[in-house]
Amino acid sequence: MSIVREINHVGIIVSDISASLRLYRDLLGGTIIRDQHSPDGSGRTVYVQLALGVVELIKAKFPPDTRMGFSYIAFLTAFDIDINTAADTVRSAGYVITAEPRPTMSGDGFLCFFKDAAGCSYELLQREKDTRISDLKNDFITKFDHISIRVDNESAANTGHLIGGVLGLPVGRCMEIGDNLQQSYCIGPDSIGLINSKNVPRPANPLSRLVFYIPDCFKLHQYLTENGIEASEVRPASYGDFNLFIVTGPDGEQLEFLDICSFNPQGFAPISVLE
Repeated sequence: MSIVREINHVGIIVSDISASLRLYRDLLGGTIIRDQHSPDGSGRTVYVQLALGVVELIKAKFPPDTRMGFSYIAFLTAFDIDINTAADTVRSAGYVITAEPRPTMSGDGFLCFFKDAAGCSYELLQREKDTRISDLKNDFITKFDHISIRVDNESAANTGHLIGGVLGLPVGRCMEIGDNLQQSYCIGPDSIGLINSKNVPRPANPLSRLVFYIPDCFKLHQYLTENGIEASEVRPASYGDFNLFIVTGPDGEQLEFLDICSFNPQGFAPISVLE
């Protein structure tokens, strides 16, 4: 039984919200679905939807040593699970609650935060309504496919147990490429790709990439680089008949674009190149 009903968004701590909006809204065709300021006016959070995926751009007064870029994955709790029950379920499974249940800043529901052994952060949100627009179209992105979490041998079982066992996301396909093992966890159209890089040291930030399907890598690559966006060269994938390239966002976050034409109707994450 799952205690969550969807993967709602990925939080990104940004240094310049205008620069982030230029990428996600202006260049990638994202739609702002929520824009709010903190009560004292010092902070701002903007939810930008790209196909069915949502990123939350967060600008606030953080401590100087705060890591910019991907910060956490947010889940909506199941309709019959309140935030305290969800937090107690996570806590009783041995995971560390880093922010106890409390009302959200907007007053729209309740939240709490926790971490796994890999140092990956998660948010649980109790809200009656989804902020996403279910039929939103995007001129550049066909589908938001999955969120990549990269772990090492030591923490792989802990993260996998959290996502599949505690939160209850159904297990998708597992594929091995070289020294990398990718296990998919899917709920509705939302997917997480858990990558165990085996003997590679644990990354400082386990939230590795957001992965998108697009019609044509070469066209989007040209468009983005002509507009000053940092991107790797387009190249064939080492597995499957498709191309890919990787964009580095304003705060070091990575977005991977794949021009796969046929999609898995079950929503299982495809193989992206694991480097």
